[in-house]
Amino acid sequence: MTLYPPGAAYVKSAFHVLASVTAMSPQHCGFIMLPVLQKQTTDIARIKHRRTIEDHLVKGNMSIGQETTVFYVKPDAGPRDGRPLAHVCLMTTHNSYSDTPWMEADPVTAGRVGPFPLIRISDMLGFDEATRPSASARVEQRGVPCGQALMKSLVGGMDIRDTDKLVWFDIVPNRHAEHARAALQTLLAKDGDSKKFVYVGFVRDEKITDLRDNNLDIAPPKERPPTSTAVPTSEALGLSLVPLKNGKPLFPLSVLQARFNEGSEERAEIAALQAEFEKEFGGTSPGSTKGGDAHRASALCDFSVDEGLRPLDCKRVVDLPAKPISDFSDERLGAVAGKGGKPTMVLTKDFHVWLLNSTSEAMEMDAGELFGFGTGQYQNQVVSRESEETLGLAWRLASDRNIVSHEKTPTALCQLMRKCAVEQGLADLELEFHVLAGKMHPATDGHEATPVSLDRWDISTTISQKTCIYKPNPVTANPDLKKAFFGGLFASNFHKVPRNEVCALTWEVGH
Repeated sequence: MTLYPPGAAYVKSAFHVLASVTAMSPQHCGFIMLPVLQKQTTDIARIKHRRTIEDHLVKGNMSIGQETTVFYVKPDAGPRDGRPLAHVCLMTTHNSYSDTPWMEADPVTAGRVGPFPLIRISDMLGFDEATRPSASARVEQRGVPCGQALMKSLVGGMDIRDTDKLVWFDIVPNRHAEHARAALQTLLAKDGDSKKFVYVGFVRDEKITDLRDNNLDIAPPKERPPTSTAVPTSEALGLSLVPLKNGKPLFPLSVLQARFNEGSEERAEIAALQAEFEKEFGGTSPGSTKGGDAHRASALCDFSVDEGLRPLDCKRVVDLPAKPISDFSDERLGAVAGKGGKPTMVLTKDFHVWLLNSTSEAMEMDAGELFGFGTGQYQNQVVSRESEETLGLAWRLASDRNIVSHEKTPTALCQLMRKCAVEQGLADLELEFHVLAGKMHPATDGHEATPVSLDRWDISTTISQKTCIYKPNPVTANPDLKKAFFGGLFASNFHKVPRNEVCALTWEVGH
């Protein structure tokens, strides 16, 4: 963030990624280079941008107080060189963890790293072939060794073993991807450090061409990719997949044993693998770790808790009772004509919702949105019971099995959380005006209570019972009434909105 990126959506997305990554493990840490005053910015803009960064960290439940300063030297600076010699940065971790190995890193304990030579962009890359220094000179001038030194300094003081990997996840790369260059130089060095470093960078589509044009002369010659029939060696792959539980490696015993019969040779091989695994990584206890480590998401929601209760199946077949339209004589408050194979909706004076099929054919509908509540206002107030609120719709969830609407499709909140955790790496959840706690498997003889996968949560109201009320604007019956405003007919009687296993109030989720 040295030069604050344009585009609020891009910055917001970057901090969402940072929050998800830091929430996955106490071994994950964010390093943010805060904005500095430059010719194209003002001091007011710099302060505003820093405040925006801190707001994103607070919303992402990350720490904001651990500052560290990167110091520079200007070996060839003239008397009018006004570039600052210090750069304030933030080391941030997720607040879910009270203890993290990053507290032992030199930037945290000393509050500083450096000094490193401050290199001009013109010396770093060269603007044209006439003034562009040689490849060997650029390697020294552009500050790649300085980038390597910065990488090593940020992890100085930590207990890093030869088998550990240091993954640099560059969410917002600098304009010329200096960290990527330093990582490449470290990789090409082929020393002990090169085996520890892994670099992954995110680059926006419009920046890829610029980076390709600025190709590194230090890059090794191209190699023919392996054919589909070539057998890759373990050294070439360099990849190990280990499941984690409470931040510790876990041998997937139940998954492997389920594939083979009891007493088979395969079961014996699995036992040998488990012994080898625990010898390298240590045994794992079922208890939770210090600091409330976040639990991981499994492939399927865990419904072994809550007496095995499951969410309502929105794909089940519901055959609604019917009566002839000629017998329907209830007084109506309003109606919306059905279109495109949809039924006509009618709200009667006793606030019953009827679906009318005016065709001669049987009508089938998938579960989905019936009607909306139009425009209105939000208001925060105390509501003890949702059914007692007559003037609006209270934002209240009683369970993670409640149905929510995502992309116009009804789904249980826990199933949506599992999908986001598995497919997008979502690792934390917050609900405004609600209290959340991860569901726990009950304690058994000799074992502590253990957390359920990330998609299961206990949801309760706040002590104050305060929540947000949506108060739709009232509407009256008219021929042009749209289904998006149909709910406004419940004005002053919103406690009578249907809430049962056939028709229920749901909240739309966006992310």
